Amino acid sequence: MSGDYDKTSDSRIFTGLIPAKVVEVVSYTLGKVSAEKLADAHHDLQKVVNTAIELTDIDFSVIETIRTEEQQALNVKNKVSWTMDSDHLPNRLGEVKAVDIYPWVNGRTSHEPEHYKRVARAMFRSAMHHKVQIKWGGFWKGDNEDQPHWAML
Repeated sequence: MSGDYDKTSDSRIFTGLIPAKVVEVVSYTLGKVSAEKLADAHHDLQKVVNTAIELTDIDFSVIETIRTEEQQALNVKNKVSWTMDSDHLPNRLGEVKAVDIYPWVNGRTSHEPEHYKRVARAMFRSAMHHKVQIKWGGFWKGDNEDQPHWAML
């Protein structure tokens, strides 16, 4: 009977009315370089990023975690960063609590706001799962906005 509920299926698809939609499920993993860079981050931040890459609907790359004081000073001088109190610098315990992530679309990095928002959804879901508090530079306003930036609170 066309249009009747197919009781033999648990998928709750009505036969004859709505064609079954095939959805390709894509799963991402960090590449070798991203994994190597992430290894410098705090273990809780590593968990968040590693789970986020599994949850996301968009691929991404880890661009940077740890910075030296010299690198940070140069970033401030070049107006790429605005503070020497960066979470990219190791704290007194040697922990780095920040990571910069770029979305990866069509074989290259993307700086489209919508792509960063898709990464953000996965990062926040992952952080909630692991009970790790994080902040996103995409919420910062004006000249301080930094969409690639993620840090632990």
